[in-house]
Amino acid sequence: MSDNISFSSKIKDELIGQPVKKTCCQQVFLYNVLKNAASITSEGGSMKLALRLPSMSFVGKVGRMLKKLAGISFAYIYKIRDNLSGGDYYQCIIDEEDKLGVILKELSLRSEMFSETPPPENILAHLEKDCCQSAFIKSIIATCGYFQNPQKNYHFEIRIKEPLVANIVRKILIQKINCKIKTHILKNSDIILLYSKSFENFEKILAYLNVMTSYFELENIKIIKEIKNNTNRSVNFETANIQRTANIAAEQIVKIKNLLKSNFADKLTPALIEMARLRTSNPHMSLSELARLTKPKISKSAINNRLMRLIDLCRYYESEINKSD
Repeated sequence: MSDNISFSSKIKDELIGQPVKKTCCQQVFLYNVLKNAASITSEGGSMKLALRLPSMSFVGKVGRMLKKLAGISFAYIYKIRDNLSGGDYYQCIIDEEDKLGVILKELSLRSEMFSETPPPENILAHLEKDCCQSAFIKSIIATCGYFQNPQKNYHFEIRIKEPLVANIVRKILIQKINCKIKTHILKNSDIILLYSKSFENFEKILAYLNVMTSYFELENIKIIKEIKNNTNRSVNFETANIQRTANIAAEQIVKIKNLLKSNFADKLTPALIEMARLRTSNPHMSLSELARLTKPKISKSAINNRLMRLIDLCRYYESEINKSD
């Protein structure tokens, strides 16, 4: 798939490429597609159905189902530019009124049922079966779903007008994959937004949809994100340690230089004089690095002890100065 195809479009392309073999599942699939992507018009007393689909592969899938269930073929198909989204879609027209009546009857759809009405009894009966539940969710995702590029956020959403259909979607996702999604009514609209910003839910729903190319792409993105985050944390931690070491060293060097200029310098042992020289000459070194410069070699702990003794002498020297003042 091309890099310029959105992550959401890739998922839908995978869904459309999956076969829907059983007649009951095809009815469920077509029901959702017609409910969410079709409109019925009447011209000169004859009824026509216009179906708006996002890709030719989707047109082919729906066309094959219509042909099998009712012997219907699209009268014509034309490509339209959507000025709002900037993308293209395909308008498919069915003008065989007698055959159109067959498919509407088969799916328990009538022209007035394209308003916000719950699914008919035969579709609800199909939804008692696992295979039809899967077809129901896949057709809802194909027509009403959106997945954000996971490189940005783990966000997916489904926009539905009918409360009962929204409840069916939520119930299936909870029962099948324990995917609990949130609900929001869009402002100034009757559209119900089902959504989640959870990686776990994002992962679960892709696995349930069986869109494995997109699923593995999601997993790869997660791994890369974790590596980057861990690297950033490590760099930030190391930077903080370096800064902390530099601050401590700077404070120590000021005190040690003052001590070396004082009368107390004569009281320092050779070991402390070496320590004072090493510290002032290597302000950015850690204790471990300073230990490697000593002759003979001493431990990091010994370096720390000598520095502490120097700092104690610095404090004593400062207190004596203050007394004399």
